[in-house]
Amino acid sequence: MAQRFGASSTPGKGLAARGAARLSRFFPRLNLRRMAVIVRKELLVLLCNKVSRLLIIVPPLMQIVIFGWAATMEVRNVDVAVLNHDSGRWSRDIIHALEGSPTFRSVMHLQGEGQIRPVVDRQQALFVLVFDEEFSRHIEKGEPAQVQVILDGRRSNAAQIAAYYFERIVAQTAAATPRGQAMQSAAAEVPRLDIRMRCWFNPNLEFQWFFLPNLIGMLSFMLGLVVTGLSVAREREVGTFDQLLVSPAIPTEIALAKLVPGCLVGMVHGTIFLVISVLGFGVPFTGSVVLLYLAMLVFAAASGGVGLMVSSLSATQQQAFLGAFTVGVPCILISGGVTPIMNMPLFLQHASQLNPLRHFTAIIQGVFLKDITVAAAAVSLGKITCISIVTVSVAVWMFRRKA
Repeated sequence: MAQRFGASSTPGKGLAARGAARLSRFFPRLNLRRMAVIVRKELLVLLCNKVSRLLIIVPPLMQIVIFGWAATMEVRNVDVAVLNHDSGRWSRDIIHALEGSPTFRSVMHLQGEGQIRPVVDRQQALFVLVFDEEFSRHIEKGEPAQVQVILDGRRSNAAQIAAYYFERIVAQTAAATPRGQAMQSAAAEVPRLDIRMRCWFNPNLEFQWFFLPNLIGMLSFMLGLVVTGLSVAREREVGTFDQLLVSPAIPTEIALAKLVPGCLVGMVHGTIFLVISVLGFGVPFTGSVVLLYLAMLVFAAASGGVGLMVSSLSATQQQAFLGAFTVGVPCILISGGVTPIMNMPLFLQHASQLNPLRHFTAIIQGVFLKDITVAAAAVSLGKITCISIVTVSVAVWMFRRKA
């Protein structure tokens, strides 16, 4: 019995030993000192080279400043054209309200219908208003009055927002008409429904409060891709890759060390973007700094892993740079930081779950505006962590195969 038990246990021990050997080959014991030397070398190459130093410092700072001022969904300085066939009071009141509104920059008066098309074609006006001869007369009689609005469909979003502003002006003018005043006095005698809207987290609907936190994730993601993506390709291009492989460091140590500079650059730029957003543009920061940096660290590892995969497939820095943008731009578009995810096709909504930028965008918006807790951010943080583990593992495997 004892001999049988011993005999049966030997194959089990052998199987466990073979499994441990395979794991040790894939996850060898790492030498942190050798990795630190490689990280120091990468940082010196990155920071001591004048061109590389300018590329990682100047463009990101310019982008966050320019985007902070230029990227807005608000519509201002709108040019409007008016063709007024009416000689009454109410059309003039609407035109005067347009001229006095800060949204509308100028009001161009047309003389005939033949001028409408050239004005719209040359983009001299975002929309054209046409009042008929009976406009004021219909209002005085208490009858429905109509005004034609011709929008420039090439600027559909701006035209719709400007048309909404115009509707508000028309509503204010309608309240001052005899019929409008009569309806207000009649409504004062009966109970009225008082509707008051309140916007949480962004009461004034400031577009910068929404866009600048998202921009931190976008720029950090692209920096992690580019910095890590160029590292291996640069070694191949200048002919030092083979020298690196014959060094005492094993390929796994080299690959992991290549990830560290990109993570550090992403963290530093994230800090700079945070300071500029809060102090420069007045975006409120209501959440936990510790949670933000924890998410930023895991997110930097995920973006660095994607960059290392791109770098492992590239033979030159030009290929790595183009590969980083080929991967980075679609990830930005389906992250929810530019357009709502719910408006995307269903397959893109599912595909965006594999995008670390989507989950980091949810965390950073919550940290800035909602003061979310660690428990509330746990799901998004867990997804970023899983994506980071997968991307880094695949990147190390690809690097070892190329080595």
